[in-house]
Amino acid sequence: MDALTRAVRESTDFPSIQALRGSNGTTGASRRSTRSSAGTDRVRQRGELQLQVARLLRIALMTGQFVPGQTLSLRQLAHKLGTSPMPVRGVLGQMIASGVLETQPNGSVAVARMTEARFVELTRVRKALEGMAAEMACRNATPKLIAALEKINTRLHRSIASRDILACLRLNQAFHFTLYSASASEILPSLIESLWLRAGPFMYFSLTAPATPWDATGHQTVIDCLRKGNARATRAAIERDIAGSATYLLKKSGAFRNAPGAGPGAATGFAPAPRKRAARR
Repeated sequence: MDALTRAVRESTDFPSIQALRGSNGTTGASRRSTRSSAGTDRVRQRGELQLQVARLLRIALMTGQFVPGQTLSLRQLAHKLGTSPMPVRGVLGQMIASGVLETQPNGSVAVARMTEARFVELTRVRKALEGMAAEMACRNATPKLIAALEKINTRLHRSIASRDILACLRLNQAFHFTLYSASASEILPSLIESLWLRAGPFMYFSLTAPATPWDATGHQTVIDCLRKGNARATRAAIERDIAGSATYLLKKSGAFRNAPGAGPGAATGFAPAPRKRAARR
């Protein structure tokens, strides 16, 4: 199983594209329906398939499967996702329009590049919105939420210890979004996801150094604050967690210089399955 499929299956309850395509999506009654209704079913199925493709690619971007400047091959993406190029082309067009992807001079599509100025602004907005969501989540915190976050964080620490970079990124995303979902906000989750679509590809570089500076200690502080019911402290803990990674990337990383095409799967359009240990240079 490739890294993207594993990330999707472990992070969401969406079925795989292959499972969706493997089902004809019709019942005996629908097979006896009129040609008009059959056409409507096909349109609906195409729409559902494009939604699945969009969800898979969003998760891939948020969990470091792609990096800034990396070229995305329409044909290879379609092959990896087990679908035709048509729904993938539609999703890529939407992401270009939203600024997550960009069209290069030669006409190819790539993950939007990251500049220091853009990253600084992105970090400031993330701290504001994610801090707000964390504060709201604390007010709704339950023992079930805290237990779920502790479970994710335990798995995250194991991944950090084994230097499983892609698992770290996936579990980090799962921790944050599990917390934010408890905010009960109808607005914040979608706004935060739009920020992660831009930040996620760049965060890969925060874990590629032989001695990883990020150890997820901020997550334990968040859990402790939730347990105490301290909403302001929960917000501050999330803001510090975001700022910590940003500080490393801004001051100690060559990621801004190396971003274009420097990612884990620049040649193939997908990150390879994670290795247990990162190679030392």
